[in-house]
Amino acid sequence: MTERSCFHRIGILPAKPSYEASILLAQDARGRFLMQLRDDIPHIAAPGYWCLFGGSMETGETLQQAALREFSEETGIALATTDLQPLARIESSSTEGGVLYVYHCLRPLRPEDVSLGEGAGFAFLTLDQVRSYRTVPAIRSVIDWFSEPAQARRA
Repeated sequence: MTERSCFHRIGILPAKPSYEASILLAQDARGRFLMQLRDDIPHIAAPGYWCLFGGSMETGETLQQAALREFSEETGIALATTDLQPLARIESSSTEGGVLYVYHCLRPLRPEDVSLGEGAGFAFLTLDQVRSYRTVPAIRSVIDWFSEPAQARRA
């Protein structure tokens, strides 16, 4: 089994991705999702949208290493490999031909844990807020899928 095959596939994925990113679905003890408000500048993907924290892999990195590094750079939170569980993979809605690999952070986080290193802001959002705010479509799809009962997700 490869590292990538450990992630549940949501939708159709490009046969040869042009871009791969590792991102984290993290929550607080109340089940709210830790989200980043992306900078509203034109040269980045999805400016001004809400997204999960994470980013692209550097040369020689595994998906997990990239997820841990990006999350630490962007939130100031150092997670252990045991804090992460592969969750889902989905085609990027912001980068054509890209694939997002989503890890679930098993450790509940608190707002005071976050020291924002990138983005215009952050918040712990409820499912209703994720659905009603300007959220990156692929991220909304992952959170919707994650929020379904476990039996429905296995289908």
